[in-house]
Amino acid sequence: MKYSLVLILIILAAVLVLKLVKCDTDYKPSVSFNKPELFHNTDWRIYHMEPDLYRDDGSIMFSYKYLNTTDGTTPTTLATIQSSSIRGFKQVNKTHVAVAAHSQHCIKMLNRVDNSLRTLAGTCGSTGYVEGGVGTGRLYYPYGIEIDVRNPDRLLVTDYFNHALRSVDLHTGELSTVINSGFNHPRYVVWADNKLLVSNYHYISQVSWGADGSVTNIKLAGSLSPGYVDGSFNTSRFYSPLGITRVGYNMYLVADCDNKVLRLLDLNSKQVGPVCFDGETSCTISSQLPDYPWSILKVGEDVYVGMWSKGIYKLSGIRLPFDNLTVYLNPGENTAEYKLPGSSYTGYFQEGSYKFSREYNNYPEKSFYYITVLKSPIVRRLMFVSRYDVSCMLVKNAYNRETLIPSISQQKRHLQTICAPDCNMSAEIETWYKCKNNELTVYWPTDKTFSVATKEVPNKLRDELRERLVGHETEYSNVKFQAPRNRTVEARPNTRGERIHFLLSSTCADKTLSYNSANDLCN
Repeated sequence: MKYSLVLILIILAAVLVLKLVKCDTDYKPSVSFNKPELFHNTDWRIYHMEPDLYRDDGSIMFSYKYLNTTDGTTPTTLATIQSSSIRGFKQVNKTHVAVAAHSQHCIKMLNRVDNSLRTLAGTCGSTGYVEGGVGTGRLYYPYGIEIDVRNPDRLLVTDYFNHALRSVDLHTGELSTVINSGFNHPRYVVWADNKLLVSNYHYISQVSWGADGSVTNIKLAGSLSPGYVDGSFNTSRFYSPLGITRVGYNMYLVADCDNKVLRLLDLNSKQVGPVCFDGETSCTISSQLPDYPWSILKVGEDVYVGMWSKGIYKLSGIRLPFDNLTVYLNPGENTAEYKLPGSSYTGYFQEGSYKFSREYNNYPEKSFYYITVLKSPIVRRLMFVSRYDVSCMLVKNAYNRETLIPSISQQKRHLQTICAPDCNMSAEIETWYKCKNNELTVYWPTDKTFSVATKEVPNKLRDELRERLVGHETEYSNVKFQAPRNRTVEARPNTRGERIHFLLSSTCADKTLSYNSANDLCN
Protein backbone atom coordinates (compact mmCIF):
# COMPACT_ATOMS: atom_id res chain seq x y z
CA MET A 1 0.00 0.00 0.00
CA LYS A 2 2.79 2.41 0.95
CA TYR A 3 4.67 1.77 -2.30
CA SER A 4 1.46 2.18 -4.34
CA LEU A 5 0.84 5.58 -2.76
CA VAL A 6 4.39 6.69 -3.53
CA LEU A 7 3.97 5.56 -7.15
CA ILE A 8 0.71 7.51 -7.47
CA LEU A 9 2.36 10.67 -6.11
CA ILE A 10 5.25 10.31 -8.57
CA ILE A 11 2.83 9.91 -11.49
CA LEU A 12 0.81 12.96 -10.39
CA ALA A 13 4.00 15.04 -10.10
CA ALA A 14 5.06 13.97 -13.59
CA VAL A 15 1.66 14.92 -15.01
CA LEU A 16 1.88 18.33 -13.31
CA VAL A 17 5.31 18.99 -14.80
CA LEU A 18 4.16 17.91 -18.26
CA LYS A 19 1.19 20.24 -17.96
CA LEU A 20 3.46 23.12 -16.92
CA VAL A 21 5.99 22.73 -19.71
CA LYS A 22 3.59 22.10 -22.55
CA CYS A 23 4.34 24.66 -25.26
CA ASP A 24 1.50 26.81 -26.55
CA THR A 25 1.89 27.85 -30.17
CA ASP A 26 -0.78 30.54 -29.65
CA TYR A 27 1.41 32.34 -27.14
CA LYS A 28 1.84 36.02 -27.93
CA PRO A 29 4.08 38.23 -25.76
CA SER A 30 2.81 41.56 -24.44
CA VAL A 31 3.89 44.35 -22.12
CA SER A 32 1.83 46.91 -20.19
CA PHE A 33 2.44 50.40 -18.79
CA ASN A 34 0.56 53.08 -16.96
CA LYS A 35 -1.05 55.59 -19.29
CA PRO A 36 1.51 57.92 -20.96
CA GLU A 37 2.10 61.33 -19.43
CA LEU A 38 3.77 64.36 -21.00
CA PHE A 39 7.37 64.66 -19.80
CA HIS A 40 8.82 67.44 -21.97
CA ASN A 41 7.06 69.66 -24.49
CA THR A 42 8.58 70.61 -27.86
CA ASP A 43 7.32 72.04 -31.16
CA TRP A 44 9.12 69.52 -33.35
CA ARG A 45 9.68 65.79 -33.68
CA ILE A 46 12.16 64.03 -31.37
CA TYR A 47 14.58 62.04 -33.53
CA HIS A 48 16.77 60.38 -30.89
CA MET A 49 17.29 60.36 -27.09
CA GLU A 50 20.04 59.32 -24.67
CA PRO A 51 20.75 59.97 -20.96
CA ASP A 52 22.91 63.11 -20.83
CA LEU A 53 26.32 61.80 -19.72
CA TYR A 54 27.89 65.27 -19.49
CA ARG A 55 25.32 66.67 -17.06
CA ASP A 56 24.84 63.35 -15.23
CA ASP A 57 21.79 64.73 -13.39
CA GLY A 58 18.99 62.69 -14.93
CA SER A 59 18.62 64.98 -17.95
CA ILE A 60 17.90 63.42 -21.33
CA MET A 61 19.76 64.62 -24.40
CA PHE A 62 17.63 64.62 -27.53
CA SER A 63 17.86 65.72 -31.15
CA TYR A 64 15.11 67.62 -32.90
CA LYS A 65 15.89 70.94 -34.66
CA TYR A 66 19.12 71.08 -32.69
CA LEU A 67 20.76 69.04 -29.96
CA ASN A 68 18.98 69.69 -26.66
CA THR A 69 18.66 68.40 -23.13
CA THR A 70 15.40 68.16 -21.20
CA ASP A 71 16.26 71.23 -19.11
CA GLY A 72 16.12 73.31 -22.29
CA THR A 73 19.85 74.04 -22.64
CA THR A 74 20.94 74.16 -26.28
CA PRO A 75 24.66 73.84 -27.16
CA THR A 76 25.01 77.04 -29.18
CA THR A 77 27.54 75.67 -31.65
CA LEU A 78 24.95 73.24 -32.97
CA ALA A 79 22.99 76.20 -34.30
CA THR A 80 25.38 76.18 -37.27
CA ILE A 81 23.86 72.87 -38.40
CA GLN A 82 20.90 73.69 -40.62
CA SER A 83 17.40 73.28 -39.22
CA SER A 84 16.07 69.72 -39.01
CA SER A 85 19.48 68.36 -39.96
CA ILE A 86 20.22 66.20 -36.93
CA ARG A 87 18.85 62.65 -36.78
CA GLY A 88 20.88 60.26 -34.65
CA PHE A 89 23.75 60.99 -32.31
CA LYS A 90 25.95 59.01 -29.95
CA GLN A 91 27.82 60.15 -26.85
CA VAL A 92 31.18 58.45 -27.31
CA ASN A 93 32.17 59.58 -23.81
CA LYS A 94 31.09 62.21 -21.26
CA THR A 95 32.45 65.14 -23.24
CA HIS A 96 32.13 64.22 -26.92
CA VAL A 97 29.03 63.60 -29.03
CA ALA A 98 29.06 62.21 -32.58
CA VAL A 99 26.17 63.75 -34.53
CA ALA A 100 24.56 62.56 -37.77
CA ALA A 101 24.16 65.82 -39.73
CA HIS A 102 21.43 64.24 -41.81
CA SER A 103 20.77 66.98 -44.37
CA GLN A 104 24.46 67.87 -44.65
CA HIS A 105 25.46 64.23 -45.34
CA CYS A 106 28.31 64.05 -42.83
CA ILE A 107 29.18 63.16 -39.24
CA LYS A 108 30.20 65.92 -36.83
CA MET A 109 31.79 65.77 -33.39
CA LEU A 110 30.70 68.11 -30.60
CA ASN A 111 33.02 68.86 -27.68
CA ARG A 112 30.76 69.62 -24.70
CA VAL A 113 33.57 71.27 -22.73
CA ASP A 114 34.24 74.15 -25.13
CA ASN A 115 31.20 73.74 -27.46
CA SER A 116 33.49 73.31 -30.46
CA LEU A 117 32.17 71.43 -33.46
CA ARG A 118 34.19 69.73 -36.18
CA THR A 119 33.58 67.42 -39.11
CA LEU A 120 34.45 63.85 -38.14
CA ALA A 121 33.61 61.93 -41.33
CA GLY A 122 32.23 62.43 -44.81
CA THR A 123 32.05 65.63 -46.85
CA CYS A 124 29.52 68.11 -45.50
CA GLY A 125 27.24 69.43 -48.24
CA SER A 126 28.04 66.65 -50.74
CA THR A 127 26.17 63.38 -51.27
CA GLY A 128 27.53 60.11 -52.62
CA TYR A 129 28.76 56.66 -51.78
CA VAL A 130 32.53 56.90 -51.38
CA GLU A 131 34.97 55.48 -48.86
CA GLY A 132 37.85 57.60 -47.54
CA GLY A 133 38.91 60.24 -45.06
CA VAL A 134 37.33 63.58 -44.15
CA GLY A 135 36.55 65.54 -47.32
CA THR A 136 36.84 62.42 -49.46
CA GLY A 137 34.29 59.97 -48.02
CA ARG A 138 30.65 60.45 -48.95
CA LEU A 139 27.36 59.66 -47.18
CA TYR A 140 23.79 60.10 -48.37
CA TYR A 141 21.59 61.12 -45.42
CA PRO A 142 23.28 59.46 -42.41
CA TYR A 143 20.70 58.46 -39.82
CA GLY A 144 21.49 56.32 -36.75
CA ILE A 145 24.83 56.05 -34.92
CA GLU A 146 26.13 53.45 -32.49
CA ILE A 147 29.52 52.52 -31.05
CA ASP A 148 30.92 49.30 -32.50
CA VAL A 149 31.15 47.02 -29.43
CA ARG A 150 33.58 44.80 -31.32
CA ASN A 151 35.90 47.79 -31.75
CA PRO A 152 35.02 50.79 -29.54
CA ASP A 153 37.33 53.02 -31.61
CA ARG A 154 34.81 52.88 -34.45
CA LEU A 155 31.25 54.09 -34.99
CA LEU A 156 28.57 52.33 -37.01
CA VAL A 157 26.35 54.63 -39.09
CA THR A 158 23.21 53.82 -41.08
CA ASP A 159 23.48 55.41 -44.55
CA TYR A 160 19.81 56.02 -45.38
CA PHE A 161 19.76 56.56 -49.16
CA ASN A 162 22.78 54.36 -49.82
CA HIS A 163 20.98 51.46 -48.08
CA ALA A 164 24.18 50.58 -46.23
CA LEU A 165 25.86 50.28 -42.84
CA ARG A 166 29.03 52.37 -42.72
CA SER A 167 31.95 52.44 -40.28
CA VAL A 168 33.81 55.53 -39.04
CA ASP A 169 37.23 55.52 -37.37
CA LEU A 170 36.92 57.82 -34.35
CA HIS A 171 40.60 58.82 -34.56
CA THR A 172 41.10 59.37 -38.29
CA GLY A 173 37.55 59.87 -39.59
CA GLU A 174 38.15 57.19 -42.22
CA LEU A 175 34.78 56.10 -43.68
CA SER A 176 34.28 52.53 -44.88
CA THR A 177 31.42 50.13 -45.62
CA VAL A 178 30.41 47.27 -43.33
CA ILE A 179 27.62 45.83 -45.52
CA ASN A 180 25.33 47.22 -48.21
CA SER A 181 22.78 44.45 -48.70
CA GLY A 182 19.51 43.58 -46.96
CA PHE A 183 18.63 47.19 -46.08
CA ASN A 184 15.73 49.38 -47.17
CA HIS A 185 16.33 52.94 -45.96
CA PRO A 186 17.98 51.87 -42.66
CA ARG A 187 17.24 54.13 -39.70
CA TYR A 188 18.19 53.34 -36.10
CA VAL A 189 20.35 50.63 -34.56
CA VAL A 190 20.68 48.89 -31.19
CA TRP A 191 22.89 46.02 -30.04
CA ALA A 192 21.36 42.66 -29.12
CA ASP A 193 24.38 40.96 -27.55
CA ASN A 194 26.87 40.76 -30.43
CA LYS A 195 24.31 41.32 -33.19
CA LEU A 196 22.90 44.61 -34.44
CA LEU A 197 19.16 45.27 -34.82
CA VAL A 198 18.37 47.83 -37.54
CA SER A 199 15.00 49.49 -38.21
CA ASN A 200 14.23 49.63 -41.94
CA TYR A 201 11.26 50.71 -44.00
CA HIS A 202 8.56 48.35 -42.59
CA TYR A 203 10.88 45.71 -41.11
CA ILE A 204 13.66 45.02 -38.60
CA SER A 205 16.87 43.46 -39.87
CA GLN A 206 19.71 41.80 -37.96
CA VAL A 207 23.40 42.24 -38.78
CA SER A 208 25.78 39.47 -37.67
CA TRP A 209 29.55 39.05 -37.83
CA GLY A 210 31.20 35.69 -38.46
CA ALA A 211 34.51 34.48 -37.05
CA ASP A 212 35.99 34.66 -40.56
CA GLY A 213 35.15 38.37 -40.83
CA SER A 214 32.05 37.84 -42.94
CA VAL A 215 29.02 40.09 -42.35
CA THR A 216 25.39 39.12 -42.98
CA ASN A 217 22.15 41.06 -42.77
CA ILE A 218 18.81 39.23 -42.63
CA LYS A 219 15.22 40.41 -42.39
CA LEU A 220 14.35 39.46 -38.80
CA ALA A 221 10.76 40.66 -38.37
CA GLY A 222 8.25 42.51 -40.49
CA SER A 223 7.80 42.68 -44.24
CA LEU A 224 8.53 44.81 -47.27
CA SER A 225 4.86 45.79 -47.12
CA PRO A 226 3.36 47.95 -44.35
CA GLY A 227 0.70 46.77 -41.90
CA TYR A 228 -0.08 45.83 -38.33
CA VAL A 229 0.27 42.12 -37.59
CA ASP A 230 1.48 40.58 -34.33
CA GLY A 231 2.74 37.02 -34.08
CA SER A 232 5.74 35.16 -35.44
CA PHE A 233 8.59 37.18 -36.92
CA ASN A 234 8.01 35.89 -40.46
CA THR A 235 4.31 36.88 -40.53
CA SER A 236 4.49 40.11 -38.50
CA ARG A 237 4.14 43.56 -40.05
CA PHE A 238 5.17 47.09 -39.09
CA TYR A 239 4.38 50.47 -40.61
CA SER A 240 7.60 52.51 -40.68
CA PRO A 241 9.41 51.30 -37.51
CA LEU A 242 11.94 53.76 -36.13
CA GLY A 243 13.54 53.83 -32.64
CA ILE A 244 14.33 50.62 -30.73
CA THR A 245 15.21 50.18 -27.05
CA ARG A 246 15.95 47.16 -24.84
CA VAL A 247 13.47 46.51 -22.00
CA GLY A 248 14.49 43.02 -20.87
CA TYR A 249 16.66 40.09 -21.81
CA ASN A 250 16.15 39.61 -25.57
CA MET A 251 13.10 41.91 -25.44
CA TYR A 252 12.93 45.25 -27.26
CA LEU A 253 10.33 47.97 -27.77
CA VAL A 254 9.93 49.37 -31.28
CA ALA A 255 8.42 52.75 -32.15
CA ASP A 256 5.99 51.69 -34.92
CA CYS A 257 5.57 55.23 -36.20
CA ASP A 258 2.79 55.21 -38.79
CA ASN A 259 0.74 52.69 -36.77
CA LYS A 260 0.96 55.22 -33.90
CA VAL A 261 1.84 52.46 -31.40
CA LEU A 262 4.72 50.69 -29.70
CA ARG A 263 5.44 47.02 -30.42
CA LEU A 264 7.27 44.34 -28.43
CA LEU A 265 10.03 42.43 -30.25
CA ASP A 266 10.65 39.21 -28.30
CA LEU A 267 13.81 37.43 -29.46
CA ASN A 268 13.16 34.58 -27.00
CA SER A 269 9.94 33.38 -28.61
CA LYS A 270 10.66 35.03 -32.00
CA GLN A 271 7.36 36.87 -31.86
CA VAL A 272 6.04 40.42 -32.08
CA GLY A 273 3.47 41.42 -29.46
CA PRO A 274 1.38 44.43 -28.38
CA VAL A 275 2.19 47.19 -25.90
CA CYS A 276 -0.80 48.28 -23.83
CA PHE A 277 -1.76 50.90 -21.26
CA ASP A 278 -3.90 50.65 -18.13
CA GLY A 279 -7.62 50.51 -18.78
CA GLU A 280 -7.42 48.06 -21.67
CA THR A 281 -9.74 45.08 -21.18
CA SER A 282 -7.20 42.73 -22.72
CA CYS A 283 -3.81 43.25 -24.29
CA THR A 284 -4.45 41.82 -27.74
CA ILE A 285 -3.53 44.90 -29.79
CA SER A 286 -1.22 47.82 -29.02
CA SER A 287 -2.74 50.92 -27.41
CA GLN A 288 -2.75 54.11 -29.48
CA LEU A 289 -0.30 56.84 -28.46
CA PRO A 290 -1.13 60.57 -28.35
CA ASP A 291 1.09 61.14 -31.43
CA TYR A 292 3.24 59.26 -33.92
CA PRO A 293 6.24 57.77 -32.03
CA TRP A 294 9.70 58.37 -33.48
CA SER A 295 12.33 57.67 -30.81
CA ILE A 296 12.29 55.54 -27.67
CA LEU A 297 14.56 55.18 -24.62
CA LYS A 298 14.43 53.09 -21.44
CA VAL A 299 15.98 54.62 -18.31
CA GLY A 300 15.64 52.56 -15.14
CA GLU A 301 12.05 51.32 -14.99
CA ASP A 302 10.67 54.12 -17.17
CA VAL A 303 10.37 54.39 -20.94
CA TYR A 304 10.47 57.72 -22.80
CA VAL A 305 8.85 58.10 -26.21
CA GLY A 306 9.81 60.97 -28.52
CA MET A 307 6.84 61.98 -30.66
CA TRP A 308 6.36 63.47 -34.14
CA SER A 309 5.23 66.88 -32.88
CA LYS A 310 4.12 66.69 -29.25
CA GLY A 311 7.34 66.31 -27.29
CA ILE A 312 8.47 63.45 -25.06
CA TYR A 313 6.04 61.21 -23.18
CA LYS A 314 6.92 59.07 -20.17
CA LEU A 315 5.67 55.52 -19.64
CA SER A 316 6.02 54.18 -16.10
CA GLY A 317 4.95 51.03 -14.27
CA ILE A 318 6.36 48.63 -16.83
CA ARG A 319 4.92 45.13 -16.49
CA LEU A 320 6.50 42.20 -18.24
CA PRO A 321 4.27 39.59 -16.57
CA PHE A 322 5.70 36.65 -18.46
CA ASP A 323 9.30 37.53 -17.45
CA ASN A 324 10.87 35.42 -20.15
CA LEU A 325 13.96 33.69 -18.79
CA THR A 326 16.98 32.05 -20.36
CA VAL A 327 18.74 29.16 -18.62
CA TYR A 328 22.02 27.74 -19.90
CA LEU A 329 23.13 24.12 -19.76
CA ASN A 330 26.45 23.56 -18.07
CA PRO A 331 28.92 22.25 -20.68
CA GLY A 332 28.66 18.48 -21.08
CA GLU A 333 25.30 18.26 -19.30
CA ASN A 334 21.93 17.47 -20.89
CA THR A 335 19.69 19.02 -18.23
CA ALA A 336 19.70 22.27 -16.29
CA GLU A 337 18.47 22.51 -12.72
CA TYR A 338 16.32 25.61 -12.20
CA LYS A 339 13.97 26.79 -9.47
CA LEU A 340 10.86 28.44 -10.88
CA PRO A 341 10.53 32.10 -9.81
CA GLY A 342 8.00 32.63 -7.03
CA SER A 343 7.70 28.87 -6.51
CA SER A 344 9.23 26.09 -4.41
CA TYR A 345 9.34 23.81 -7.47
CA THR A 346 12.76 22.97 -8.94
CA GLY A 347 12.73 21.55 -12.44
CA TYR A 348 15.31 19.75 -14.57
CA PHE A 349 15.05 21.00 -18.12
CA GLN A 350 16.55 19.78 -21.37
CA GLU A 351 17.38 22.13 -24.23
CA GLY A 352 14.19 23.72 -25.55
CA SER A 353 11.45 26.23 -24.73
CA TYR A 354 8.93 25.79 -21.90
CA LYS A 355 5.82 27.81 -21.16
CA PHE A 356 4.59 28.50 -17.61
CA SER A 357 1.86 30.55 -16.05
CA ARG A 358 1.50 32.36 -12.76
CA GLU A 359 -0.71 35.02 -11.24
CA TYR A 360 0.45 38.59 -11.63
CA ASN A 361 -1.71 41.05 -9.72
CA ASN A 362 -4.94 41.45 -11.70
CA TYR A 363 -3.55 40.43 -15.06
CA PRO A 364 -4.19 36.67 -15.34
CA GLU A 365 -4.50 36.86 -19.13
CA LYS A 366 -0.92 38.17 -19.30
CA SER A 367 0.68 35.87 -16.74
CA PHE A 368 2.51 33.58 -19.15
CA TYR A 369 6.26 33.38 -19.49
CA TYR A 370 8.80 31.23 -21.25
CA ILE A 371 11.91 29.52 -19.95
CA THR A 372 14.30 28.93 -22.81
CA VAL A 373 17.08 26.41 -22.15
CA LEU A 374 20.13 26.84 -24.37
CA LYS A 375 23.59 25.40 -24.74
CA SER A 376 26.04 27.82 -23.19
CA PRO A 377 27.96 29.86 -25.82
CA ILE A 378 30.80 30.35 -23.32
CA VAL A 379 32.57 27.69 -21.22
CA ARG A 380 33.80 28.78 -17.77
CA ARG A 381 36.49 26.39 -16.54
CA LEU A 382 37.68 26.15 -12.93
CA MET A 383 41.41 26.83 -12.69
CA PHE A 384 43.96 26.60 -9.86
CA VAL A 385 46.40 29.50 -10.19
CA SER A 386 49.63 30.50 -8.43
CA ARG A 387 51.93 33.47 -9.01
CA TYR A 388 55.65 33.73 -8.33
CA ASP A 389 58.20 36.54 -8.11
CA VAL A 390 60.90 35.24 -10.43
CA SER A 391 63.02 36.58 -13.29
CA CYS A 392 61.54 35.73 -16.69
CA MET A 393 65.11 35.14 -17.89
CA LEU A 394 65.28 32.15 -15.54
CA VAL A 395 61.98 30.83 -16.87
CA LYS A 396 63.13 31.09 -20.49
CA ASN A 397 66.35 29.19 -19.73
CA ALA A 398 66.06 25.72 -21.29
CA TYR A 399 68.13 24.18 -18.48
CA ASN A 400 65.68 25.52 -15.87
CA ARG A 401 62.62 24.36 -17.80
CA GLU A 402 63.85 20.76 -17.43
CA THR A 403 63.12 21.10 -13.71
CA LEU A 404 60.27 23.64 -13.79
CA ILE A 405 57.91 21.65 -16.02
CA PRO A 406 58.17 18.36 -14.05
CA SER A 407 57.65 20.24 -10.77
CA ILE A 408 54.48 21.87 -12.16
CA SER A 409 53.24 18.44 -13.27
CA GLN A 410 53.96 16.99 -9.82
CA GLN A 411 51.86 19.72 -8.21
CA LYS A 412 49.04 18.81 -10.59
CA ARG A 413 48.97 15.33 -9.01
CA HIS A 414 48.92 16.88 -5.55
CA LEU A 415 46.11 19.25 -6.49
CA GLN A 416 44.02 16.29 -7.67
CA THR A 417 43.64 15.30 -4.00
CA ILE A 418 42.29 18.80 -3.32
CA CYS A 419 40.00 18.83 -6.35
CA ALA A 420 38.27 15.49 -5.65
CA PRO A 421 35.42 14.73 -5.16
CA ASP A 422 34.11 18.00 -6.68
CA CYS A 423 36.32 17.93 -9.76
CA ASN A 424 39.31 16.35 -11.45
CA MET A 425 42.42 17.93 -12.86
CA SER A 426 41.89 18.11 -16.59
CA ALA A 427 43.27 15.29 -18.72
CA GLU A 428 42.20 17.17 -21.84
CA ILE A 429 43.95 20.50 -21.25
CA GLU A 430 47.60 20.65 -20.24
CA THR A 431 48.88 22.77 -17.38
CA TRP A 432 50.51 25.92 -18.71
CA TYR A 433 52.43 28.94 -17.50
CA LYS A 434 53.42 32.40 -18.63
CA CYS A 435 55.97 34.95 -17.42
CA LYS A 436 55.63 38.70 -17.80
CA ASN A 437 57.29 41.59 -15.95
CA ASN A 438 59.21 39.07 -13.81
CA GLU A 439 56.02 37.41 -12.60
CA LEU A 440 55.53 33.73 -13.32
CA THR A 441 51.88 32.57 -13.40
CA VAL A 442 51.01 28.87 -13.45
CA TYR A 443 47.56 27.60 -14.45
CA TRP A 444 46.29 24.14 -13.48
CA PRO A 445 42.99 23.52 -15.37
CA THR A 446 40.29 21.19 -14.04
CA ASP A 447 37.42 19.41 -15.76
CA LYS A 448 34.86 21.42 -13.75
CA THR A 449 32.99 23.72 -16.14
CA PHE A 450 30.08 26.12 -15.83
CA SER A 451 27.78 27.99 -18.20
CA VAL A 452 27.99 31.64 -19.22
CA ALA A 453 25.60 32.52 -16.38
CA THR A 454 28.27 31.71 -13.75
CA LYS A 455 30.61 34.68 -13.42
CA GLU A 456 32.68 33.62 -10.39
CA VAL A 457 33.65 30.40 -8.63
CA PRO A 458 30.59 29.42 -6.53
CA ASN A 459 31.15 30.25 -2.86
CA LYS A 460 30.33 26.72 -1.65
CA LEU A 461 32.88 25.14 -4.00
CA ARG A 462 35.49 27.78 -3.17
CA ASP A 463 35.07 27.21 0.58
CA GLU A 464 35.34 23.43 0.25
CA LEU A 465 38.51 23.65 -1.85
CA ARG A 466 40.01 26.19 0.52
CA GLU A 467 39.31 23.92 3.50
CA ARG A 468 41.09 20.98 1.85
CA LEU A 469 44.13 23.13 1.15
CA VAL A 470 44.72 23.91 4.80
CA GLY A 471 48.23 22.74 5.72
CA HIS A 472 49.15 21.96 2.10
CA GLU A 473 49.04 25.27 0.27
CA THR A 474 52.77 26.10 0.35
CA GLU A 475 53.85 22.52 -0.36
CA TYR A 476 51.43 22.07 -3.29
CA SER A 477 52.35 25.36 -5.00
CA ASN A 478 56.18 25.30 -4.85
CA VAL A 479 58.04 25.09 -8.17
CA LYS A 480 61.70 24.28 -8.79
CA PHE A 481 64.55 25.63 -10.92
CA GLN A 482 67.93 24.01 -11.63
CA ALA A 483 69.75 27.33 -11.30
CA PRO A 484 70.74 28.98 -9.21
CA ARG A 485 71.57 26.12 -6.83
CA ASN A 486 68.57 23.85 -7.44
CA ARG A 487 66.25 26.54 -6.16
CA THR A 488 62.68 26.08 -4.84
CA VAL A 489 60.36 29.07 -5.32
CA GLU A 490 57.30 29.60 -3.16
CA ALA A 491 54.12 31.08 -4.59
CA ARG A 492 53.46 34.69 -3.67
CA PRO A 493 50.58 35.03 -1.16
CA ASN A 494 47.82 37.54 -1.77
CA THR A 495 46.48 39.96 0.86
CA ARG A 496 44.56 37.05 2.47
CA GLY A 497 47.68 34.90 2.63
CA GLU A 498 46.49 32.52 -0.14
CA ARG A 499 49.16 31.04 -2.39
CA ILE A 500 46.76 29.04 -4.57
CA HIS A 501 43.84 30.93 -6.07
CA PHE A 502 40.69 29.79 -7.90
CA LEU A 503 39.28 31.46 -10.97
CA LEU A 504 37.08 30.76 -13.97
CA SER A 505 38.75 30.84 -17.38
CA SER A 506 36.38 31.64 -20.27
CA THR A 507 36.50 30.20 -23.79
CA CYS A 508 33.98 29.90 -26.63
CA ALA A 509 32.03 26.67 -26.97
CA ASP A 510 32.19 27.22 -30.74
CA LYS A 511 35.89 26.78 -31.48
CA THR A 512 35.59 28.89 -34.64
CA LEU A 513 34.86 31.97 -32.50
CA SER A 514 37.17 34.06 -30.32
CA TYR A 515 36.37 35.10 -26.76
CA ASN A 516 36.31 38.86 -26.11
CA SER A 517 36.91 39.46 -22.41
CA ALA A 518 36.05 43.16 -22.69
CA ASN A 519 32.36 42.47 -23.31
CA ASP A 520 32.19 38.78 -22.36
CA LEU A 521 31.10 37.74 -25.85
CA CYS A 522 32.20 35.35 -28.56
CA ASN A 523 32.84 36.96 -31.95
